[in-house]
Amino acid sequence: MTCQPLLEVAGLDCGYGSRRVLEGVGFTIEPGEVVALLGPNGSGKSTLLKTLAHTLRPLAGRVTIEGRDSGSLGCVELAQRVAYVPQEEDVRFPFSAYEVVAMGRLARSGSLFDTPEDRTKSLEAMEQTDSSHLASRAITELSGGEKQRVLVARALAQGARMLLMDEPTSHLDVRHAVEFARLLARLSTLGYGVIAAVHDLTLAGRIAPRGMLLGSGRIVADGPMGDLLHSPSLDEVYGVTFRRFQGDHGTLLEAS
Repeated sequence: MTCQPLLEVAGLDCGYGSRRVLEGVGFTIEPGEVVALLGPNGSGKSTLLKTLAHTLRPLAGRVTIEGRDSGSLGCVELAQRVAYVPQEEDVRFPFSAYEVVAMGRLARSGSLFDTPEDRTKSLEAMEQTDSSHLASRAITELSGGEKQRVLVARALAQGARMLLMDEPTSHLDVRHAVEFARLLARLSTLGYGVIAAVHDLTLAGRIAPRGMLLGSGRIVADGPMGDLLHSPSLDEVYGVTFRRFQGDHGTLLEAS
């Protein structure tokens, strides 16, 4: 018996109105796959993630989530299958960090108030992201890195198996970036699928066995991260020449 893919994308065009940012995108995410989405600013990483999360409507093509056409799913059904962590989220009200995480349970709970399961799942998610000590603090008072960990915890509390993350390490210090890599490795063993847009190419090699490189409005390369980091396509897409070094945890890159 073969496992059903968590996500299948075929002939997907993404953009805003008549302006197409990406065209003809196609790929599959299997349970347990962690993929780093790479590309320079403006290459369409955020646009693709928003389209997969249905915060943007596809301009063409098909997105299938756990065997269901995403366009046929209601808001609750979609939230039960896909969780999205935005690059930035403007939170204007001083909810506690715990309350923000617990909001992720709305797709799972039949109650307006926390059930014992909601509380357990929310606290577990905060523990996984090293944000338990922030539970009582107002989200508006947190640093960028602290807020980012809370938003990742909210996605985990949501209980979706497909996670879409836009620059989840952008505000993290070195320790928490390393812990994030370990978290993704654990989620992989539990059958989650993850697509994470990443700017730091060296970190991308540590957090994801597979990479997808965007450039010129399409997927330029998709395959093992080790191969992608050594590919001439990387230099062409970013418009620089990379020097490659082999470190203890994989390939290190330096632009010149």
